[in-house]
Amino acid sequence: MKQIDTDSLNGRTPEIIARGEILRLAKNQEASLATSFEDLLGDGSPPDETADEMIGTIREWRDLPSSRSFD
Repeated sequence: MKQIDTDSLNGRTPEIIARGEILRLAKNQEASLATSFEDLLGDGSPPDETADEMIGTIREWRDLPSSRSFD
């Protein structure tokens, strides 16, 4: 994590600087930030998907190689 030079804050708090960094990263990645609790919930699963089907899908996803995996 990058250290913040407190002498160069120009009256800004580290929280304000961190928020600016987050917004800059989101913009660079063309990602939108959730602005409400409903945004965090998302659309949910398909209405006709059963709990067993959802669990099966999650198990399949776990078996897929990840870009972060060492395989």
